Amino acid sequence: MAQARSGRPSTGVREALLKATEEALGEAGLALSTKEIARRAGVAESSIFYHFGDRLGLLQAVIGLHLPAFADATAVLGAPEGAAGPASGTAAGAAGTATAPGAAEADPGAELEADLAALLARLERFYRRIMPILGAVQSDAQLRGLLAERGGEVGPHLALGAVADAIRARQATGRLPAALDPSAAALLLVGAAHQRALHAHLLGEAAARFLPPVATVACTLARAFR
Repeated sequence: MAQARSGRPSTGVREALLKATEEALGEAGLALSTKEIARRAGVAESSIFYHFGDRLGLLQAVIGLHLPAFADATAVLGAPEGAAGPASGTAAGAAGTATAPGAAEADPGAELEADLAALLARLERFYRRIMPILGAVQSDAQLRGLLAERGGEVGPHLALGAVADAIRARQATGRLPAALDPSAAALLLVGAAHQRALHAHLLGEAAARFLPPVATVACTLARAFR
């Protein structure tokens, strides 16, 4: 078990609590104990409720730390042709090469496939980072109750909405057919990324033995989306 930090955290109470929460969930598993988090952060347990309102608010704030990665993922779909983003998340899956300028004119399907591969890879990384948080909510009846009480203010459906909006933006440029249902397409993309992250979280490196490569998933979805 991690040792409690002595004295007030040097980086600020809020930051220390967020760090301690990620550490606790990553090391101890599903249980979200405010006493343990406060002990790790070296602050009073009441500080959690002062800064975040309740345990769900704390988890929201931790997820917020990773939202730039999610925004980076959804931006891929709205990127202009030939600008799929950093090479680490793009086309050809593990090859990591961005869509070459002019390539989309020759083969629009190749551009779509590359961008979907980039999106899936980045979404998977995002879900891998927050998987312990999702597990904490799923395993805790009180947290699930708090989530339901928020009436849609927070929850996994927000990710679907953001991806659907990115799909609509791409449709507006004529690079996806108008007949494609954005919500259904978003569910397929987010579901695929989430499942890949879940398998990796539960099985580690062995997950790759049971899952198709990102490039294969992107190719299949690109054909369905055209």
